[in-house]
Order: sequence, then structure tokens, then C-alpha cells
Amino acid sequence: VLFRSVVAMIQAPMISHAGSPLEQANRSARVALADSRAQLSQRDQAALKQVLHGKYEYVDNDLFHKPQAEKVIFEDAPAIQRPDTSWYHPVMDHVSSPRDLYSNKSVGTVLLTAAQERALFLQFNYCRFRVVELKDRIGQGPIKRGPAKELLSWHRKVEAYRDQIAQTNLALVLAMAKRTRMSEIDFSDLVSEGNMALLRAVDKFDVARGFKFSTYGCRAILKAFSRSGIKLSKYRQMFPTDFDPKLEKSNHLDTKRTEFV
Repeated sequence: VLFRSVVAMIQAPMISHAGSPLEQANRSARVALADSRAQLSQRDQAALKQVLHGKYEYVDNDLFHKPQAEKVIFEDAPAIQRPDTSWYHPVMDHVSSPRDLYSNKSVGTVLLTAAQERALFLQFNYCRFRVVELKDRIGQGPIKRGPAKELLSWHRKVEAYRDQIAQTNLALVLAMAKRTRMSEIDFSDLVSEGNMALLRAVDKFDVARGFKFSTYGCRAILKAFSRSGIKLSKYRQMFPTDFDPKLEKSNHLDTKRTEFV
């Protein structure tokens, strides 16, 4: 299904904003607001620390730098239905392909059109773009309440859009797990590894290339499964004997006691 040539075309130019270790250390000591009388809640404080100290990336797009970018990306975007993931369970062994899920109306999965997928990824990356922009504007000085609230607002939107995209494409993980079934790896562990790969693919996908996310996401998931298989194979070579709890118990004390009896 996936070829190496597709990867070169889909790979996205990531823009990173982390700062030097010294800059991150300085930021960790001054998360408090400039106005001590208007402190944030403990939850907002934790989220603000995560944003300021963590590494933030986004996939750039020419549309982000235009005057009417926010109106085009949000107001003029097509309506997108949120998926219902109540059907999802990592041990759903009977699911063989995303088509099985989409054909069942009761499971609540959503199959996005190309226009809807483009709009969703543009919204996701524009929110990340605004977070990075605000971090640069805040700089090293004390954080005022207004910019802090705005930063947290865009960060919450980033998390919401990431969850929506990932939940919409959960069926890809199950389909790839069924396709590459490894007898030595538990099915739920395989699905868990695929979920992590799906989230990484969401962060790096560039919708401006013109390809569907499923093409990029499936290859990312399969690569994650391959890495898990290689790691397990190396472990089996180093430790060929199955784990036995009895081997952890030493009989040294019993042997010493018998010598004095």
C-alpha cells in the first residue's frame, strides 16, 4: 500500500521552538504573572509551565501569514463532525479494516473528505503557530495575565484538534495491527504502539502536499510496528530463556543454615 517514494513527498517541514537549555531554565523560574494579585489557577499554572518549557512545533503554511488567515481557516471552513469513539477498544480482534467500521453506522466513525481534512489540519497547525508566536512575544520578561490567558486558550485548542484528528483515524491503527499481526507481541501492546505512532504522524503531517493523511499515517504505524518487532527480536537474542520467577529467589541463606545444623 505504501512506498518509499511517498514518504519523500509527504515529509513536512517542521518549525521548532524550544530555545536553549539556559533559556528554558530561566523560564522555569518565572511562570508567575507580572500582577501578583491576579494569579492563575493551579491547573492553568501547570499548563502554562508545560507550554513555556516544552518544545512546540508546527507545520508552516503560507496562509498563516496572510491578513485574513484566521477568518479563512476557521469561519470559512466546512463543517466537520466529531467522531464517537465509544466503539474503540485496543483488543477489538474482530475488526479487519476501516471499511468494516465505516459501513457500520452505529459506531459513529467519521470519514473526512479531502476538504474537511485540509481544514482540520490547517486549524490544528494554525493554533500551534499562534502558540509559538505568543511565546516569542512574551520573551524573558514577566508574563502578564492577558498574554497568559491567550496562550492557554490557543494551547487548549491545539490539544482539542489533535484529539479530534487522532480519534477520527483510530481505525487505521486497528487495521494495521490486524494486517501485521505478530504472534510474539500482544495485540493490545501492538495497538498501543500504533496509537503513539498515530499521534506523532498527526504532529508532522503537512496537508499542503496534497496527500491524504491515511497514506502517511499508515506508513508511520507500520514503521512503529517494525521497530517493536526488531527490539523484541534483539531482546530474544540476548535473553533466549523465558522469564521464570523462581530464578529470582536465591537459596544462599538456606544453604548456609544447613552448614550449621
